Amino acid sequence: MIHTYRTRLIFYNALLMIFLVSILGYTYIYSHNVIIEEAEIYGLNLSNLLRSNIEMEEEKLLHYTEVVRDDLIIQEYMFITTEISGEKEALWSLYRRNFGWLPIQRTAFIDNNGKAIVGEEHRDLIQAVNNRTGMAREGAFYFQGKENFERVTWARIYFQGSPRGIVALTHPLDRTWLERHRFFGGYYLLVDDDGRISLSNLPDAEGQRFQPDNGLITINERAYHVRAIPLSNKDGENERLWLAISEQELLDKLARHSGLILLLALVGGTAILITGLLIIRNFNRPLQQLMQITQAVTEGELPKLQKSSATDEINTLVNRFAEMLTALRSKQAEIERVHRKLEENAITDALTGLYNRHHLTDLFPKLLAQAQREEKWLCGLLLDLDYFKRINDEHGHPAGDRCLAHAGELLRELSRASDYIFRIGGEEFLMLSINDSAEGALVLAEKIRRSFEAKECITEGSAIPMTTSIGVSCADPDHPAKQALSSLLSQTDKALYRAKALGRNRVVAFNEIEETTL
Repeated sequence: MIHTYRTRLIFYNALLMIFLVSILGYTYIYSHNVIIEEAEIYGLNLSNLLRSNIEMEEEKLLHYTEVVRDDLIIQEYMFITTEISGEKEALWSLYRRNFGWLPIQRTAFIDNNGKAIVGEEHRDLIQAVNNRTGMAREGAFYFQGKENFERVTWARIYFQGSPRGIVALTHPLDRTWLERHRFFGGYYLLVDDDGRISLSNLPDAEGQRFQPDNGLITINERAYHVRAIPLSNKDGENERLWLAISEQELLDKLARHSGLILLLALVGGTAILITGLLIIRNFNRPLQQLMQITQAVTEGELPKLQKSSATDEINTLVNRFAEMLTALRSKQAEIERVHRKLEENAITDALTGLYNRHHLTDLFPKLLAQAQREEKWLCGLLLDLDYFKRINDEHGHPAGDRCLAHAGELLRELSRASDYIFRIGGEEFLMLSINDSAEGALVLAEKIRRSFEAKECITEGSAIPMTTSIGVSCADPDHPAKQALSSLLSQTDKALYRAKALGRNRVVAFNEIEETTL
């Protein structure tokens, strides 16, 4: 039987040690299985993600091909070249002039007989297109060119309802493409060319034999699990792009995890042993209670502690501590009230209740990151109240202040939960809005403009008509947050200036200024 408090503590410590070892042993076995499963799931997810990216890139290249095909002048020149034996250089010059900006590698125009009109030097491409087009109007495929493994899209060109030939565009799946699709350590991409690795971001893999055996290959005496990334070919060349997962990386990860489990076991066992010894030697109930309260205070809590009627040294200390906690709770509540008020004043404009320019600097990086995660546009709407100085001059500054407050109320009414409104100075306001497209910001801006035009400001029995000019632009997601904010403010300001120059009470997008300039 366990009769003494000391014996009970020793027994409980032994139970804790056994429990800790059991938990850590189970954790190791479970984590081993989880790591293997996660690697397989992650590899599958990476494969699906890469396939989605490839499909989007393929659609984009096909769209470029369709743009070239649908160009009326290109169609006319194809007719002239094929039917009237016009100069091929004219077609090539036209293409370079109108579509030289396209991000492609090779271009070929082919007549109905399969002969090159433009791009005679690309014989491998022309032969591949002739072998795959058939009677279809457009399509895409992948093939091994002279220099790179390439994505090819093609479209048949018609003039006055009759086919005049084919335009084909290519984009390489080269080293630059692999770097753009680089994954975390242990995951690599391989391009198979008839049993040899022709391209890879795995060091020293190029030129090695590629013959998977039950999903495994060996490169430089290291094993890799491989998974095919399906391409759009239908001629037996589907499995050309592969995702390789390093088996050694998984083993290293398991080894690191095993070491961590062992370390936790040693640290946990030592901690339990030392704690038990300390409890056996020093702890009694009042002191233990006081230490628990002290720990809670160090973690930011202020728990309630009942006073004791005993007068010994420990209980006297407990009573003094209880009084201190009561005083601290009172001070903490007062500090929190003041802190909330200071925080509110620091980020809001006193007149309108909107956020101020200082908070714009703090909030913008978070909104830009949110827009990037959701793959949406972060747009800015810069508003300026038209003829606001005239309102101050004719009705007085109190009326002007009421108009500013009225503008803030209108903006809050028209904004969504995800929109943020700032008063950035004088009669200027900025709304940051996350939209699926830039057009959504223009629609919102026009809605705001009409609302200002329709709702007059009522002050001291008189109605003051108000209008606003709005400049709209979208933040560049590729720039750092500080640079993106500066650029956004500059662009919206230029758009706002154009809106005022055009007569006020209108919405102008920054890209309209660029198009006008061009």
